[in-house]
Amino acid sequence: MFRPSAGLFFIQLSSGGTRIVGWGSPGDQPVPGDYDGDGRTDIAIWRPTVGQWWIAYSGGGASTLTFGSSTDKTVVGDYTGDGRTDIAVWRPSTGTWYVLRSQDLSYFAVPFGVSTDIPVPGEYDGDGKADLAVFRPSTGTWYVTNSGGSPATIITFGLSTDKPVPNSFVK
Repeated sequence: MFRPSAGLFFIQLSSGGTRIVGWGSPGDQPVPGDYDGDGRTDIAIWRPTVGQWWIAYSGGGASTLTFGSSTDKTVVGDYTGDGRTDIAVWRPSTGTWYVLRSQDLSYFAVPFGVSTDIPVPGEYDGDGKADLAVFRPSTGTWYVTNSGGSPATIITFGLSTDKPVPNSFVK
């Protein structure tokens, strides 16, 4: 659980007890993921006001980098299939996805979606890579890129007032 007013993560340990970690400030957004590929979730925040990412690695150490702008939405996932979470944002004003590769910190950009869409990244085609996807509330339609190379998937499912589940943590 993340408490934004205090910048605190509350972690219920599988071995029992609770761990409280101060990581962030009011206004930051939680973006947990396995950024170092060790099989454990790392504590991370995105500070949208300056486009900064702060990552506290589960095995120790931390890093900070700048990627994205204040109007972007976070869409982290393993887009390159290397077992590590890639930092990524979706820019509603252009419908463009920007993915920072964890391997070498280079990035790629892909236009996919329109400003009224809701980004819903996920591993939809079973190839081990996160897929770019959006839900279009106006039509209740899902558009999924399928990183495995198959044609894009288009499915009508949902109402304009629904909140797509993969979007639960996209801010």
